[in-house]
Amino acid sequence: MTSVLPLEDLDVAVRALGLVSRYDSMRLDAYCAGENLADRIQISPIGSALALRFDDVGYFNRVYCGVESVFESLADIEEFYRGGRFGCEVVGPPVGGRGTGINISRPGWAPGHQYAWLYEDTSSLAPDKRPTEFTVRSPEVSERRDFLLAYLRAFEAQEDRIPGALRNMIHLFDRPELDFLMCWHGKKLAGVAIWMAYDQAALLCAGAVLPEFREMGCHSALLDARIRRAAETGCQEIYSWAELGGQSQANMERAGLSVVGVTTTWRFTPESKV
Repeated sequence: MTSVLPLEDLDVAVRALGLVSRYDSMRLDAYCAGENLADRIQISPIGSALALRFDDVGYFNRVYCGVESVFESLADIEEFYRGGRFGCEVVGPPVGGRGTGINISRPGWAPGHQYAWLYEDTSSLAPDKRPTEFTVRSPEVSERRDFLLAYLRAFEAQEDRIPGALRNMIHLFDRPELDFLMCWHGKKLAGVAIWMAYDQAALLCAGAVLPEFREMGCHSALLDARIRRAAETGCQEIYSWAELGGQSQANMERAGLSVVGVTTTWRFTPESKV
């Protein structure tokens, strides 16, 4: 990766960030409407940013913004999450290389994750024709619970959180912009994945492999299947994100996507504020 990315690439990275923001807010909308969770879920603009809050699931407590002005609203962000137990994570604008982009000296804030934003147009992505032991297909209606259980297990959800997560996530199958895939190794479910269509863009999201099938090509099979589906339905652009330097990023680059930006998130922990 170069130390300074071309401006046009950073623009693409901001679009990737925007799609991830749309995906997460759409999921919360589905949970809120499906389970009547208006007292637990909040989605609010804060300046140029979008803030998500789910008092039951800390993962969703994120603030997405593609411009640096988000860091001028830290007091408002802290107020939005006041009273909650999770704090929040600010997913700010992408930069080149591995730099943090912004330093925050405000009490309670510390650097969080580093994410790579990835992109390619579908015309540049050739399907992987290598033989594979895996078969990928859409789930039957009767398999939806199996899909969600595999998703939660692959992402190592806590056992006591699974019943609530199942109640919420089942409503995602009603969303027309989402497509779901299951990956099988013989008769055994090996992994699952989701992709989201928006206009002529596709976001690859939620690819997850069960522990016993990792490093066997399952994730790559799910990537290839989603890219094929996206191209077949008319999507011209493929976006995704991954932990910087992780296996998921490596698999996506092997599938033909390129890193177009990096974000270092900033984590606010209320207990740390003095």
